[in-house]
Amino acid sequence: MEHPNAELYRRVTAAFQSGDVDTVKSLLAAGLRWHEAGNPEVMGRDAVLDQMSGAVKRIDGNIAVHDVLANDEHVIALINVALRKPDGSEIAYPAIEVAHISDGLITERWSFMDSCPPDVNAFFSDLG
Repeated sequence: MEHPNAELYRRVTAAFQSGDVDTVKSLLAAGLRWHEAGNPEVMGRDAVLDQMSGAVKRIDGNIAVHDVLANDEHVIALINVALRKPDGSEIAYPAIEVAHISDGLITERWSFMDSCPPDVNAFFSDLG
């Protein structure tokens, strides 16, 4: 049986991929802190959802969850990300996500990518 926090991580990832914003929102704390390697921290659930919604509308992608390790406070997920923009440009990279979980909500999240950050930054640069 998988730890409840691992199940929570899998639920929020699946909801994000399917565009189920209500489920994503229900699993993120209002005071969420969001960290992406090489980018400034984003503060607050609404700011994170605004940022995500712009990307989701302009990027076709897949997040394949390879494995999830969890305890009562943290989740560590090994994922493979593959993204494509309407102009046909693509990027794929493995990543590690670490999330702090409290009371059934993700309160803080870090993402570390095994890709050259300039490549990742260049891919997202025209999305604002």
